[in-house]
Amino acid sequence: MASAFMGLNIAYSGLVASNAALNTTANNIANIETEGYSRQVVNQTASEAMRTFASYGCVGAGVDTLGAERVRDIYYDEKYWNNNSKLGEYDKKQYYCSIIEQYLMDERGTNEVKGFTTIFNEYHSAMDSFSNHTDEVDHALEFIGKAGNLCEYFNILYNNFQKMQTDINDEIRIKVDEINNVSQQIVLLNKQINMVEANGTVVANDLRDKRDLLIDQLSAVVDVQCEEKIIKDDSGKDSNLKEYIVSIAGGQTLIQGDSYRKLECVQREPWQKANQNDVDGLYDVVWKDTGYDVGLNAANVRGELKGLYEMRDGNNDEAFHGTISSIDRMNSTVTIMTNESYLNDMSKSTLPVTNGQITLSGEKYYYDSFSFETDADGNTYYTFKLSEDRSKNPHTLRNSAVGNSAKVGEQVNYQGIPYYLEQMNEWVRDYAYNFNKIYGVENATDYNGNTHEGDIFYTGNNVAAGGQYNLKGASLHDERYDTSTGTGYFMLTAGNFNVEKSIQNDASTLATHTGEVDGVAKCDIIDNLKDLSTNKDKMTFRGNNAASFLICLMGDSGLNAQSANSFQQIYANIEESVANSRFSVSGVDNDEEAANMVKFQNAYNLASKMISILNECYDRLITQTGV
Repeated sequence: MASAFMGLNIAYSGLVASNAALNTTANNIANIETEGYSRQVVNQTASEAMRTFASYGCVGAGVDTLGAERVRDIYYDEKYWNNNSKLGEYDKKQYYCSIIEQYLMDERGTNEVKGFTTIFNEYHSAMDSFSNHTDEVDHALEFIGKAGNLCEYFNILYNNFQKMQTDINDEIRIKVDEINNVSQQIVLLNKQINMVEANGTVVANDLRDKRDLLIDQLSAVVDVQCEEKIIKDDSGKDSNLKEYIVSIAGGQTLIQGDSYRKLECVQREPWQKANQNDVDGLYDVVWKDTGYDVGLNAANVRGELKGLYEMRDGNNDEAFHGTISSIDRMNSTVTIMTNESYLNDMSKSTLPVTNGQITLSGEKYYYDSFSFETDADGNTYYTFKLSEDRSKNPHTLRNSAVGNSAKVGEQVNYQGIPYYLEQMNEWVRDYAYNFNKIYGVENATDYNGNTHEGDIFYTGNNVAAGGQYNLKGASLHDERYDTSTGTGYFMLTAGNFNVEKSIQNDASTLATHTGEVDGVAKCDIIDNLKDLSTNKDKMTFRGNNAASFLICLMGDSGLNAQSANSFQQIYANIEESVANSRFSVSGVDNDEEAANMVKFQNAYNLASKMISILNECYDRLITQTGV
């Protein structure tokens, strides 16, 4: 039968349960502004009833306080982490797309910003003025100065984009360091959680909150998937210990229990470039334990790291790729056939001129130079002269690789910095080639009567060797081209675009007319050069005339910025909605905790009153009945 003092024990258990609930409520209120804190509740259950073997059956034994646990819904956590990765990606794209728009800005008025259209119009006006005064040096100097301004615009724009690429590259390294730092902290928390929960009676609520907060931070940088497994003991039974596993970048394991894998930024050597316009020292993100690339280009990778990668390396899916058609092991050359239209024109090419990296049949090789050729059937072939330096190419390419794939760099389907640099180079090469072709026409003559047939007006500064490139007689659309000669319009970029130095030094050498026109004031060459800007028969850029360069690029940047802004706003709204849903489950609410405080206070008071009443009963029983 039940003890005579059982009621006292029952009331005491209620007192303990109410006290624990009040303490937990106090803890919730104290942490109402703590980031990442999850509301906690006390779990309690009715104690196992006692069998009395009497007509009324079992007798209740009070309440068991099982412990405090946090209120958390993994469904909302996973939704939050998934959306946070997408938001992080478009946050970065939105930021850098807005900078690109500023670089391409062309505004007039009070806050005037001279862009391509303004500079090109001034240049064209100077050309028009010069056409009416070809015998006056002042007008020639003005035209040459405006042409220099046009070159300087492209030089500055090119350098600005490369500086942005450097900044993004540095930020990628910072994000990799952040991943490693967060991983280390999560591993330490995993160890602490297992130490606290080893006896199976305590839940490390606060430590788990800290871990989930770190996952929130990590999910903004890269996509994450989390899983917690029960660890088996030596006999194969479930233990109280758990293994927490975190995967990133499309499911690659980052953390497993009390160990984690480090990421590493490996800086490319100058001879490992994948794009002609890339700055030196770009980072490849690899796993430190295996050296394998993380694969930021994969479609299922998200987060700030993905956004930065696409901005830094985005080439609009126009990297070099083709099929190995032949191998000459004797001369260390390999020939690649490609059918891509953008690879049939050297003006669009972004291949590193020398010292580049090419992937052949899945293996990386390095080349010293390459040549380009189009056959009578319109097929395009690139022949690469592989480096014979064994420190670069320790293995010789086998003949069995014929028919396998070849590529330089990765196909990154986004209009990032390499795309804009390629667009600038294409315009500069096309414009300089067509301008020079008109300028150095047969019988080209300056107003002093000196011949300039075959001469050029636009060229590029040779930064490596000094001086300027000799583009006389060079063609942009040759059916054959070899970079080992170090000449040709392929060497011209927006970064080195300039006016021929001899013309800068002596404006009187500027060719203005052909010998077929009478009088030095006649200017058929200048008239033809003016027509180059608007006549699509003389030059086209993406189906438009030469003067439409900025319209094309502003259209690209505007669409990219609009897309980034739209997606950023969409994912920001989704995150707010998911965060609110998550807070409704896990967050601490003032009104709810105030109600709980009153509820548990009443329960505590009732339990205390019960003890007081039972105390009087037992006092009467013991002292007045003599039991």
